[in-house]
Amino acid sequence: MDTQAFNNLQEQFLPLIGEKLVLSQFQMTDITSDYICWLNDPVIMQFSNQRFFTHTPLSCGCYLDSFANSGNLFLKIERKRDSAVIGTMTAYHSPQHRIVDVGIMVGLRSEWGQGYGQDAWNTLLTWLLDRDCVRKVTAGTMRCNLAMVRLMERSGMSLEAVRPQQELLDGVPQDLLYFGRFSGH
Repeated sequence: MDTQAFNNLQEQFLPLIGEKLVLSQFQMTDITSDYICWLNDPVIMQFSNQRFFTHTPLSCGCYLDSFANSGNLFLKIERKRDSAVIGTMTAYHSPQHRIVDVGIMVGLRSEWGQGYGQDAWNTLLTWLLDRDCVRKVTAGTMRCNLAMVRLMERSGMSLEAVRPQQELLDGVPQDLLYFGRFSGH
């Protein structure tokens, strides 16, 4: 399966509707001061390597541009009830191996623990695993990121590997956990 096939799936993909949210293409107009503040918030980014960077409108625009014609997805998470953008998701596709690595950020802290992350995760995974060009979805996180570990486990992903003490968080070595889930076809 070539990258163009995944680009065609991007066109079929949008929008995806979950129980509480809508996933749609992240656009230049979504690079708002709120979004940039999320990326520069040490609490929101505590488990992400993005915490090592200072984000600006220019850096965010360059990141968005990197998705053009790449075969990868950069999505915004919008609440259904008012269309407020509360986070983002990424899906990096390896067409040669038919694998997609997924990531999520719920940036609006007031929505943490309200089920939006799980709904977004399940909605995207269900859609991806139903595509013929995807045989497996993967994701990873630090062991201490308990909310992300639970999210992956509740979505039916299985722990596949541990890289002991792979990264440092505030100077303390942390294990990286890698999860995966295969499609039914």
